[in-house]
Amino acid sequence: MIACLYGRDFAPFVEPVVRDLCAAAAAAGGEMQPLTIEAARADPERRAAVHRLYILPFDGPAPVSAFIRDLFPRVEIANSFAAQDLCWDKVATEERLLNRGVPVPETLMSAEPADVFEFVRANQFAILKERYSCAGQGHVVLWIDDGQLVGDSGSHRYRVELVSSGRRQLCGERLIYPAPFYVQRLVGDLGPRGFIPGQLLRAYVVDGQIAFWTERYRDHYLRPADWIVNVSQGAKYRFVQNVSEEAKKIALRSADVMGLRIGVVDLIRTGRGESYVLDIDTEGYHMLIDRQFKYIPEYRDFFNLDRYIAETLLVEPEIARSRRATDES
Repeated sequence: MIACLYGRDFAPFVEPVVRDLCAAAAAAGGEMQPLTIEAARADPERRAAVHRLYILPFDGPAPVSAFIRDLFPRVEIANSFAAQDLCWDKVATEERLLNRGVPVPETLMSAEPADVFEFVRANQFAILKERYSCAGQGHVVLWIDDGQLVGDSGSHRYRVELVSSGRRQLCGERLIYPAPFYVQRLVGDLGPRGFIPGQLLRAYVVDGQIAFWTERYRDHYLRPADWIVNVSQGAKYRFVQNVSEEAKKIALRSADVMGLRIGVVDLIRTGRGESYVLDIDTEGYHMLIDRQFKYIPEYRDFFNLDRYIAETLLVEPEIARSRRATDES
């Protein structure tokens, strides 16, 4: 049995994806079953029938990989836990990409507030990021105004005070932000009308192939926080049919060096044709790939990510199929 594993606490936003994955498997002539982690723990016979898992968010005791192996000792997992954890840790992701020669925006990781100030001064605009996050949560656009470090995360403009320790807190117009600081250059073009963010592309990668591309954009950029072009913060999707060969190579190379079978690669392209990898996400116990592009009028079966995933999961590796046939005979 192929099972879609998730946690009951995550059901409100995970179960629509589970339903679509199971429906896609049925349409392809196969079967995928929803399975909560709670049901798996309570029913040894049911989990013993599972030979392949597609993992979606759940809470489990650490280390999660050992926990799952105890429950499912012979199961095959679509995306390894190493890949899931690597995508969740944005600093580790960037280090892996840099070490393998994949272009990423200039980045600073430091515990010194002065380093951040100089980095922002040198680049004019930067984004202060969470190390463990997705969907642009916790991002703050930074710049220097009248000699002070200021920031905008979407609600209002702050005076940013970087401190060596403590907890993050908003005190009136001051955002107190403790170390360590993970800061990335804001990629785009400066022109007569000011800063214009680069084109933000997302490649949907399944088994070493790019299924399709989307672009995230805004109709208007009214404040610095709008340069964080994320759907959860008001940006929109559109499908992209023509993408450069360079972008395709970078996306596939990124998925390969991350050990990613199923996931998305976010690239940003400047008006000068430069391409950088901003982020790589995969589905797993940490996160879920956003599917709001399904509501675009142009959406059709060609852009059905769940279909590509289901069809991939239904394919039986020859070695595994032969071994199972031997066991059953």
